[in-house]
Amino acid sequence: MMTMKKRAYDVATQVSNLAELNPFNNTRQREYVEARALICLILNKYLGIGLTRIANFFKENKKDMHHATVLHLVRSFDTYKFYNKNLDKWLDIVVNDIDDVGNENKRILIKHRIKYLTNKDIDELALYTEDMYNKVLQKEESI
Repeated sequence: MMTMKKRAYDVATQVSNLAELNPFNNTRQREYVEARALICLILNKYLGIGLTRIANFFKENKKDMHHATVLHLVRSFDTYKFYNKNLDKWLDIVVNDIDDVGNENKRILIKHRIKYLTNKDIDELALYTEDMYNKVLQKEESI
């Protein structure tokens, strides 16, 4: 099992490569704040790492941060992605590369993606999930 530090470092490295910047730089420039928000969101929502541990991870990498800052970044992610469309793509890329994202976290990612589907796509998805659901019910009835 990979350690929390290693997982956090891998996420930060991947975001750093995608954004082409060092998220640990001590700056308030928008693109750096957005990259940090993406890292915090993934670490907290998808890997279940606590706010204080995330803040400590940033401190270990020479970026002063408090748990309240991490919370603010996580809560502000939707606002940031409204202005930077790359954040959604990067979120998908990074989360898809995490090997052991649990089913609950996959559900979160699916809910996140659904917001961007067209009405036609939603109709197709509804039919597909209805078929899947009916198959599960049939299996349960046959047991």
